[in-house]
Amino acid sequence: MSAAGSNEAVLFVHSTGTGPFLWAGVPDTAIGGRTRLLPANLGYPPNELIERGRTITVADDAAEVSKAVPASASRVHVVAHSYGALVALDVIPALADRLASVFFYEPVVFGALASAEDVPAIDAEAIQQARSFAEHPWFLHDLEKGGRAEWLEVFIDYWNRPGSWARMPEQMREASLALGWKMFQEVRTIFFDPRPFSSFRIPAPTTIVVGERTTLASRAMSRALAQERPDTRLVEVAGVGHMAPLTHAAKVHEELARHMAWVEAQYGPREGGR
Repeated sequence: MSAAGSNEAVLFVHSTGTGPFLWAGVPDTAIGGRTRLLPANLGYPPNELIERGRTITVADDAAEVSKAVPASASRVHVVAHSYGALVALDVIPALADRLASVFFYEPVVFGALASAEDVPAIDAEAIQQARSFAEHPWFLHDLEKGGRAEWLEVFIDYWNRPGSWARMPEQMREASLALGWKMFQEVRTIFFDPRPFSSFRIPAPTTIVVGERTTLASRAMSRALAQERPDTRLVEVAGVGHMAPLTHAAKVHEELARHMAWVEAQYGPREGGR
């Protein structure tokens, strides 16, 4: 399927601690040859690093990412992972009727989860997992430790497995330390965002993908965002965790291809025909 004659684009938004490279390997066949947009969030190469002490919000990242969308793109599909999905949720309203579809891999909205007692079907243990970070003595609040080695160890080990930070090659640890302050800003934003699940509007066909081996909290957030949204599919990928776009990229790319095919089958072909 070719994108010839089409003005459709795919906006890829990366997650905390990664970069545009996270999505650079998506094959053209998975997105039907559409134009790919691979911006970097603030503080990630090729952008300048964010100096310690500077506050960056999700709105700042959304404004930066939005610059990548050309005025000529009449329809835009949004693809995002983890924190990138929170950024994307702030980009989506500005796209208005140009929004074609959304594909999220494990969106994280810990602020919504921590206050979700009244949301049906959310496991109380998942809520407590979110609150354990919110109530941590320093993880979200210590501006001196934030983004440094001790903080990164907690963050990396949570999303992977205990000991992951210690096992990382020195070069990778140094790269994470260089990004550490911005990563700390992103995590604080995720937890301090007071918006409930019901406030996130996605007016387009959406696929939310969750890994079989992900955390309890991440599974709960994906389910809650998919709940009671008629144009949303919730898909589980066997044998993978939260970082599957990096560790099991081919499986995620396959789901993205299925998403694009579903959107066309259910909602009609793109501009310019097939």
